[in-house]
Amino acid sequence: MMPITLSEVAQAVGCTDSRFVNNTAKITSISTDSRPQPEDGDREGCLFVALRGENFDGHQYVGAALRNKAAYALVDRKGLELCGEEISPEQLIVCEDTEQGFLDLAGYYRDRFTFRMVGVTGSVGKTTTKEMIAQVLSAEFETLKTQGNFNNRVGLPKTIFNLDDTIQAAVLEMGMNSFGEISDLTRRAKPDMAVITNIGVAHIEYLGSREGILKAKLEILEGMKPGSPVILNRDDDLLATADCPGMRKIYYGIESDDCDVRGKDIREEENETFFTIVSQGAEYPAMIPTIGIHNVLNALAAFAVGKEFGMKPEVIVKALAGYKPSGMRQKIVERSGIRFVEDCYNAGPDSMKAAIRAFGSMKRPQENGRKILVMGDMLELGDYSQQAHYEAGRCAAQEDIDIIFCFGEQSLAASQGAREACNGNCGKDIRYFTDKEEMTQSLLALVQKGDTLWFKASRGIKLEEVLSRLYERF
Repeated sequence: MMPITLSEVAQAVGCTDSRFVNNTAKITSISTDSRPQPEDGDREGCLFVALRGENFDGHQYVGAALRNKAAYALVDRKGLELCGEEISPEQLIVCEDTEQGFLDLAGYYRDRFTFRMVGVTGSVGKTTTKEMIAQVLSAEFETLKTQGNFNNRVGLPKTIFNLDDTIQAAVLEMGMNSFGEISDLTRRAKPDMAVITNIGVAHIEYLGSREGILKAKLEILEGMKPGSPVILNRDDDLLATADCPGMRKIYYGIESDDCDVRGKDIREEENETFFTIVSQGAEYPAMIPTIGIHNVLNALAAFAVGKEFGMKPEVIVKALAGYKPSGMRQKIVERSGIRFVEDCYNAGPDSMKAAIRAFGSMKRPQENGRKILVMGDMLELGDYSQQAHYEAGRCAAQEDIDIIFCFGEQSLAASQGAREACNGNCGKDIRYFTDKEEMTQSLLALVQKGDTLWFKASRGIKLEEVLSRLYERF
């Protein structure tokens, strides 16, 4: 990060302590971890931020942070008593709330830069879309992107503090669980354009309806200047008619001809998807090294962003071909003649169905190779959980999938949905497990050369543990 003074820090977080007013000491790094890290720089320039989590309070570690890695700490009034009396007040910048102060400081720091920023939100696909946009922009611009899914009030500031004067473009993902969260993020990030991927049912227990979710996602506009471009998925029924007053709407999609950027002639082959992008009357052959209609939509959004940045379509298409799935997001691993699709970073009703349909359309690498779906619980769905799992199971039974493993308490409904959809006549092997070890042993006994396995569940289910056991064998 670029250096800022203690005076600027105090101003940003609302600290009026005279010790920090007009204090020109430089802060060159900001950390929320009290433990020394290999990448730590000068201790004298480090500010430790004492955040709270569900099971910890950073104020308990202020002393350790000041001994081991930082010269100053950002704390709040209610956490002062946890810091320890031995700490000098000259080392403590006190605000009302450290999480809010961290966010406000990030907003202050962002205002120092004039690069172009893209904000990305949506119920499903925002991380992949963010990655594709960054892949495109990196072809011509020095680009900063949100790491992983650091898309909340803590994660977004961490990304912003990585800005420096070399950055020409940034892509920031913005997530939420309730009203007001995206508003807080966008007002600090101040994006120059926004992408909204879709409106699903994730977090519906907090927001009441898809219309409520749409309202929460549209908060991203609050940090943008009038006339800024808003890039929307026209295939989504709510986004197709979304009200974006004062903004310039750009639509992408597949189903509707009335799009600024449209995908057609979609063809999946092995681990790649080929399609044609139609924009301003011209057509551009394109390829992405992953599968699924939903990923074509993500690529169309990235194409639209690239066009807004003034990039040539041919350059954008070439960049998209270089995209690589990250983490456990439809990452394909080949081992001992068996193909594994790691797609268990997260899951909701919409992304689960998208994955199931993508798996159904995937070609078998061998004629006798089987398709095995391992689907685990989707978490945080509240009262909608049973219906969502039931529908996911029905969806799986209707696709070209041979064996369906359902894991977790909520996935009982998925197994029931699959069996009812089959009505005893589909020839599919449907199994339900509540014990991860039992399921793992069943897979170890079942899997053979030529099979393809697709793993999909919420992150908290930790299906990667099952994958690790399979990788030990194969």
